[in-house]
Amino acid sequence: MTVVDPDAHYMEDTRQLAEYLPEPMRTRIGSASPSYLLSNSVGDRWVMGRISRPEVNYPDAYSEPEEIPGIMKFLGVDISVQLPNRMLQLSTTGQKDVAVALADGFARYMGDRVVNPAEGVYSMIIAPFQDPPRAADIIYRHAQNPGMCAVCLITGGVSPPLGDTRYDPIYRAAQDVELPIVYHANGGSIDHFPIRGFQQFLETHTLGFLFYNLATLTSMLVQGVPERFPRLRFAFQEAGLFYIPMLMHRLDAAYRKRRAEAPLLKHLPSEYMRDFRYGTQPMEEPNKEEHLEMIFEMIDGPNTLVFSTDYPHWDYDLPSKITNLSFLSQTDKEQILGGNALNFYRFEGR
Repeated sequence: MTVVDPDAHYMEDTRQLAEYLPEPMRTRIGSASPSYLLSNSVGDRWVMGRISRPEVNYPDAYSEPEEIPGIMKFLGVDISVQLPNRMLQLSTTGQKDVAVALADGFARYMGDRVVNPAEGVYSMIIAPFQDPPRAADIIYRHAQNPGMCAVCLITGGVSPPLGDTRYDPIYRAAQDVELPIVYHANGGSIDHFPIRGFQQFLETHTLGFLFYNLATLTSMLVQGVPERFPRLRFAFQEAGLFYIPMLMHRLDAAYRKRRAEAPLLKHLPSEYMRDFRYGTQPMEEPNKEEHLEMIFEMIDGPNTLVFSTDYPHWDYDLPSKITNLSFLSQTDKEQILGGNALNFYRFEGR
């Protein structure tokens, strides 16, 4: 059985990314602190030091490529997709040049120093939504690297939402290079909410990831992105599972009454959603396992879910999160842990 983790995080140093950029961005980004470029979360992510990762240097130091094989062994995964960490806050900058430079620098750095398909180490192309035409250029430029398995859109703080036609250059480029679109939620930043004034990390982390997956799914479906780009595949990461059937039923109910407002759709929203893939992390933990089983049944979990760890973040999951579920057959577990991801992402030669 191959275990795939399409949502691990590489603790990138933006000053290292700057080394891959031309002037003046090399100096501008290389001389700025990461927290100045992209603001961080509300509250205390590390609970006054009670959360640590003794097997790596995080959060006290940035990641190094040499750490990844040991981390994969520790987690029990065979393929690891390394996404950024600081750049999950990419939406906190309105400076197009900065967003584009960081995304391009990340792709160059990861392509040069980190990805290694022969060892099962991949990454994604981060598309800076602030400038869709230049984001498309980044996709075309870096899609040739076999270590890039998808195009990733960070969903927090995007305005207008990602169903808007202004983002068509990004979708068109991803479709042209035959890479799937992965929407990665975020929401720990103070600037990510239409309601300001949350006091604790617990509040923003609980709501933010969920809110932006709901917003993105609703926008891209009602605006017909799957019909505008019929060859694209879509995945949503890091918001758990329970929101999926809720949104399926709410959208279906509204669509049946207001079909004229979604003229591009040829099917119920829920039918499109069953063609998408969803990262399992952070999977909810109801007191009764049969309640989780009902959610799996409602969303066709064995065929739509993709296991993910979110390592090394504070609430990461291990493969045992899936293997311990008594209601899944061995075949279903293998599909969720690896089979679905192998069929969805571009893992060349695997």
